Amino acid sequence: MEKSKKDDKKKKNGKNGRNGDGNELIIRLNHALSLEYAATIQYLQQQCLVTGQERQQFAPFFAASSSESHLHAQNLGNKIVSLGGSPTIAPAEVREGKNLAEMLRYDLELEREALDAYVKAWKSAQGNPPLVFWLEEIISAEQLHVDELVKLNAAYA
Repeated sequence: MEKSKKDDKKKKNGKNGRNGDGNELIIRLNHALSLEYAATIQYLQQQCLVTGQERQQFAPFFAASSSESHLHAQNLGNKIVSLGGSPTIAPAEVREGKNLAEMLRYDLELEREALDAYVKAWKSAQGNPPLVFWLEEIISAEQLHVDELVKLNAAYA
Protein backbone atom coordinates (compact mmCIF):
# COMPACT_ATOMS: atom_id res chain seq x y z
CA MET A 1 0.00 0.00 0.00
CA GLU A 2 2.84 2.40 0.85
CA LYS A 3 4.44 1.90 -2.57
CA SER A 4 1.15 2.68 -4.27
CA LYS A 5 0.91 6.00 -2.41
CA LYS A 6 4.46 6.87 -3.47
CA ASP A 7 3.66 6.00 -7.07
CA ASP A 8 0.52 8.17 -6.92
CA LYS A 9 2.54 11.05 -5.47
CA LYS A 10 5.13 10.68 -8.23
CA LYS A 11 2.40 10.88 -10.86
CA LYS A 12 0.79 13.89 -9.22
CA ASN A 13 4.12 15.73 -9.01
CA GLY A 14 4.98 14.98 -12.61
CA LYS A 15 7.99 12.76 -11.96
CA ASN A 16 9.06 11.02 -15.14
CA GLY A 17 6.63 13.22 -17.06
CA ARG A 18 3.57 11.37 -15.80
CA ASN A 19 1.02 14.10 -15.31
CA GLY A 20 -1.79 13.54 -17.70
CA ASP A 21 -0.13 11.90 -20.67
CA GLY A 22 3.60 12.13 -19.84
CA ASN A 23 4.68 11.25 -23.35
CA GLU A 24 2.49 14.01 -24.75
CA LEU A 25 4.00 16.50 -22.31
CA ILE A 26 7.57 15.52 -23.21
CA ILE A 27 6.75 15.71 -26.93
CA ARG A 28 5.28 19.18 -26.48
CA LEU A 29 8.20 20.39 -24.39
CA ASN A 30 10.61 19.02 -27.00
CA HIS A 31 8.72 20.89 -29.71
CA ALA A 32 9.14 24.10 -27.70
CA LEU A 33 12.82 23.22 -27.27
CA SER A 34 13.31 22.80 -31.02
CA LEU A 35 11.76 26.25 -31.50
CA GLU A 36 14.09 27.78 -28.90
CA TYR A 37 17.08 26.23 -30.69
CA ALA A 38 15.85 27.73 -33.95
CA ALA A 39 15.26 31.13 -32.34
CA THR A 40 18.78 31.09 -30.84
CA ILE A 41 20.30 30.47 -34.27
CA GLN A 42 17.97 32.77 -36.18
CA TYR A 43 18.46 35.74 -33.85
CA LEU A 44 22.23 35.18 -33.74
CA GLN A 45 22.45 35.19 -37.52
CA GLN A 46 20.30 38.31 -37.69
CA GLN A 47 22.59 40.05 -35.22
CA CYS A 48 25.41 39.39 -37.67
CA LEU A 49 23.46 40.24 -40.83
CA VAL A 50 21.70 43.47 -39.89
CA THR A 51 23.41 46.43 -41.56
CA GLY A 52 22.98 50.10 -42.25
CA GLN A 53 21.26 52.56 -39.97
CA GLU A 54 19.29 49.79 -38.25
CA ARG A 55 22.42 47.97 -37.08
CA GLN A 56 22.98 50.10 -33.96
CA GLN A 57 19.42 49.57 -32.79
CA PHE A 58 18.79 45.99 -33.88
CA ALA A 59 22.12 44.17 -33.46
CA PRO A 60 21.84 44.38 -29.64
CA PHE A 61 18.14 43.44 -29.82
CA PHE A 62 18.90 40.33 -31.89
CA ALA A 63 21.86 39.40 -29.68
CA ALA A 64 19.79 39.70 -26.49
CA SER A 65 16.95 37.72 -28.06
CA SER A 66 19.38 34.96 -29.05
CA SER A 67 20.78 34.81 -25.51
CA GLU A 68 17.29 34.65 -24.02
CA SER A 69 16.28 31.84 -26.39
CA HIS A 70 19.46 29.99 -25.47
CA LEU A 71 18.61 30.28 -21.77
CA HIS A 72 15.07 29.02 -22.45
CA ALA A 73 16.57 26.07 -24.33
CA GLN A 74 18.87 25.22 -21.43
CA ASN A 75 16.02 25.39 -18.93
CA LEU A 76 13.71 23.34 -21.16
CA GLY A 77 16.33 20.66 -21.68
CA ASN A 78 16.88 20.36 -17.95
CA LYS A 79 13.13 20.26 -17.29
CA ILE A 80 12.62 17.53 -19.90
CA VAL A 81 15.32 15.40 -18.25
CA SER A 82 13.84 15.99 -14.78
CA LEU A 83 10.53 14.69 -16.15
CA GLY A 84 12.20 11.52 -17.43
CA GLY A 85 12.56 12.53 -21.08
CA SER A 86 15.44 13.21 -23.40
CA PRO A 87 15.90 16.68 -24.91
CA THR A 88 15.74 16.83 -28.68
CA ILE A 89 18.84 17.84 -30.59
CA ALA A 90 16.95 18.99 -33.69
CA PRO A 91 16.13 22.66 -34.18
CA ALA A 92 12.95 23.74 -35.90
CA GLU A 93 13.28 25.54 -39.24
CA VAL A 94 15.59 28.55 -39.19
CA ARG A 95 14.56 31.20 -41.68
CA GLU A 96 16.96 33.75 -43.15
CA GLY A 97 15.53 37.18 -43.75
CA LYS A 98 17.06 39.17 -46.57
CA ASN A 99 16.21 42.54 -44.99
CA LEU A 100 15.08 43.90 -41.63
CA ALA A 101 11.36 43.73 -42.41
CA GLU A 102 11.64 40.08 -43.44
CA MET A 103 13.76 39.26 -40.36
CA LEU A 104 11.18 40.80 -38.06
CA ARG A 105 8.32 39.01 -39.82
CA TYR A 106 10.09 35.64 -39.48
CA ASP A 107 10.82 36.38 -35.82
CA LEU A 108 7.18 37.17 -35.12
CA GLU A 109 6.09 33.94 -36.79
CA LEU A 110 8.64 31.95 -34.77
CA GLU A 111 7.67 33.61 -31.48
CA ARG A 112 3.98 32.96 -32.14
CA GLU A 113 4.74 29.31 -32.83
CA ALA A 114 6.79 29.09 -29.62
CA LEU A 115 3.98 30.71 -27.64
CA ASP A 116 1.55 28.17 -29.06
CA ALA A 117 3.92 25.31 -28.19
CA TYR A 118 4.23 26.49 -24.59
CA VAL A 119 0.46 26.87 -24.23
CA LYS A 120 -0.01 23.30 -25.48
CA ALA A 121 2.63 22.07 -23.01
CA TRP A 122 0.86 24.03 -20.26
CA LYS A 123 -2.40 22.22 -21.08
CA SER A 124 -0.59 18.88 -20.84
CA ALA A 125 0.98 19.87 -17.51
CA GLN A 126 -2.31 20.35 -15.66
CA GLY A 127 -2.20 18.47 -12.37
CA ASN A 128 1.43 19.47 -11.78
CA PRO A 129 1.21 22.95 -10.18
CA PRO A 130 4.96 23.70 -10.07
CA LEU A 131 5.33 22.84 -13.76
CA VAL A 132 2.19 24.79 -14.63
CA PHE A 133 3.53 27.88 -12.81
CA TRP A 134 6.94 27.52 -14.50
CA LEU A 135 5.29 27.32 -17.91
CA GLU A 136 3.07 30.30 -17.13
CA GLU A 137 6.16 32.43 -16.51
CA ILE A 138 7.59 31.39 -19.87
CA ILE A 139 4.25 31.95 -21.61
CA SER A 140 4.15 35.46 -20.16
CA ALA A 141 7.67 36.20 -21.46
CA GLU A 142 6.83 34.76 -24.89
CA GLN A 143 3.68 36.89 -25.07
CA LEU A 144 5.77 39.99 -24.36
CA HIS A 145 8.10 38.99 -27.23
CA VAL A 146 5.13 38.60 -29.56
CA ASP A 147 3.72 41.96 -28.48
CA GLU A 148 7.05 43.70 -29.07
CA LEU A 149 7.52 42.08 -32.46
CA VAL A 150 3.99 43.05 -33.50
CA LYS A 151 4.90 46.68 -32.79
CA LEU A 152 8.24 46.40 -34.59
CA ASN A 153 6.61 44.75 -37.59
CA ALA A 154 4.08 47.58 -37.78
CA ALA A 155 6.90 50.11 -37.85
CA TYR A 156 9.22 48.31 -40.27
CA ALA A 157 6.86 46.38 -42.58
